[in-house]
Amino acid sequence: EASGPSGPSEPSAPSAPSSRTAPPSRTADPTPEPDPEPQGTSSGAPAVPGDDAPAACVVDHDVLNQWAEGYQAAVTVTTRHALDGWRVAFTVPEGHRVTHMWDASVHQTGGRVTAVAADYNAKVAAGARLSFGFLTARQGTDTRAYDFALNGRVCEVA
Repeated sequence: EASGPSGPSEPSAPSAPSSRTAPPSRTADPTPEPDPEPQGTSSGAPAVPGDDAPAACVVDHDVLNQWAEGYQAAVTVTTRHALDGWRVAFTVPEGHRVTHMWDASVHQTGGRVTAVAADYNAKVAAGARLSFGFLTARQGTDTRAYDFALNGRVCEVA
């Protein structure tokens, strides 16, 4: 019957719940929590979401012909994602003006140029290529275009 008072021994059983405290400390030891925080931190940085780890596309910009006041260029873009419409933006050197574009319509503000898909080439499968070309009037000899983006996402230049 003194065992009945072992019910007070059961308060020593709450010592066992203090071993329950250890499992919550496992939960409080959250190695998983620090992992998501760094991931959230890096993906929350403004440059990373727009850029994504892999570039949205790979661009090949070729000057096909040039003369004193201008040049002809071709742009081929290999996209990583399927597209149902596209805009390729890029920057040309100061004093350059795109005078004609084919396989896309052109909009230019300062040195920033945007090529917008035509109706007939707006759909592009993932891993496929889209292309367009243009003529540029220029001052100087520089023909480099840079800072390419596909639908607002940074592209790698081949």
